[in-house]
Amino acid sequence: MKTKFFKGLRFRLTLVYSSLFGFFICIFAYILSAQYMDLLKQDFDAALLNFAVDIARSDTLTPGFGTKLKVPDYEKNKSFPFSIGSTLYVLRSIDGEIIGTDNETPSGLSIPYLEQLAKSPDYTHRFISLRHLKKDYQAVNIKMTNAEGVERILQVATPSQLLTEQKERLLLMNLLTIPFILILSSIAAYLIAGNALGPVRLLTETARTIAAENLSQRVPEVDTEDEMAELARTFNKLLERLEKSFRAQENFVANASHQLNTPLSIIKGELDILESKESTTEDVVKFRKSLREELERLIELVKKLLLISRVEGGSEAFVMRHLRVDEILLHTSSRLSGLARKKKMNIRFNIGESLRDDSLLVKGDRQLLDAMFENILENAVKYSPPESVVMIDVEKIDSRIEVSISDEGPGLSQETWTTITQGRFKRGEGITLPGTGIGLSIVQSIAELHEANLTLGPKTGPGSKIVIAFPQQILL
Repeated sequence: MKTKFFKGLRFRLTLVYSSLFGFFICIFAYILSAQYMDLLKQDFDAALLNFAVDIARSDTLTPGFGTKLKVPDYEKNKSFPFSIGSTLYVLRSIDGEIIGTDNETPSGLSIPYLEQLAKSPDYTHRFISLRHLKKDYQAVNIKMTNAEGVERILQVATPSQLLTEQKERLLLMNLLTIPFILILSSIAAYLIAGNALGPVRLLTETARTIAAENLSQRVPEVDTEDEMAELARTFNKLLERLEKSFRAQENFVANASHQLNTPLSIIKGELDILESKESTTEDVVKFRKSLREELERLIELVKKLLLISRVEGGSEAFVMRHLRVDEILLHTSSRLSGLARKKKMNIRFNIGESLRDDSLLVKGDRQLLDAMFENILENAVKYSPPESVVMIDVEKIDSRIEVSISDEGPGLSQETWTTITQGRFKRGEGITLPGTGIGLSIVQSIAELHEANLTLGPKTGPGSKIVIAFPQQILL
């Protein structure tokens, strides 16, 4: 369990976030502390310089600069970031000889004398950092001239204990606050990561429970418009494709087992009858005729079942091009003209006057569209009475091209029409004409593949009217 926790995505995201946050907050704290200490040192140095300048201008150093240095009384009433009582004063000649000091100089403490700077014409003052007996000092050297024009160097040094204490206090504050902030931010990051990964956990649980029997189950989608929402939508689309594939496989097996069983049983029965008695020439002829009809029916059935299998495979299995729907209709109807002539029927066209050549374009696969129109027209001719008319109308409605195929047969009820999407179809009541019963289920699948809308249109007279509405394609 512990290994799973530490290897989990939630823990790793928290670790990455905390590491980055800790790194940047340490950098920020370092820069902020350095800036603060630099400002504090500047204020300390400015106060020390002002204090040294006031001493240099006091009457204790004039005339002749004297040999005894002391702090003027008015300086003692001021507030400084250092202790005046711990301050060291040294007066030197321009050559570095000590002229005078105070009486409280710490043993062994010596303020360096910068001879090259003292003799420089642009030298006014210089700060020096010292360390004596594990104590830090800050010193300033001031070059000054008295009324007689004699140059001297005044050195003032004081313990920089305030700076040291502030630095230590700032370091301690960082050591205490930064880990506390990191702990709080890690807890917050862990909670936020858990909330963000909620769809992933839900997706995992859903995937664990999904089987072939409940492929209709979906992961709840959230309206966050982020990567997790996209992941949930993608997973649901995957489930939808899997469900469609499984249902297609089930439908194919069901259709094949059901539809193939009938002609095979008939052939077997005919053979049993033929073998059970002495066969005459007339019996052999009838058997051969029946066998041919059933074989033709088997061939037609296998073609349709294979077509269903390809259609259920999706649009990737076909090449979609811009095609003229009127040319496909003319080509399909010409193949069925022989069947229509046997029944003394006519197939008529009516193309809207507003349609131009470039207005008749649809995007699809020629073989599929040809099979779709062939199934509809074949049913219209097959189930219509002799000497009737099958009408094909092509119109433009808004931004869609509508193809309507009307016949004068027994017609379809709305209940019968709704069974088309289930893969089963039976035309009319008491109809005994041969057929596989799955033609319009293929039409429905092909229409969906082409983003077309297949509907049963209203008709005033006998028969039925099937409408296929295609999205219009315009070439730029």
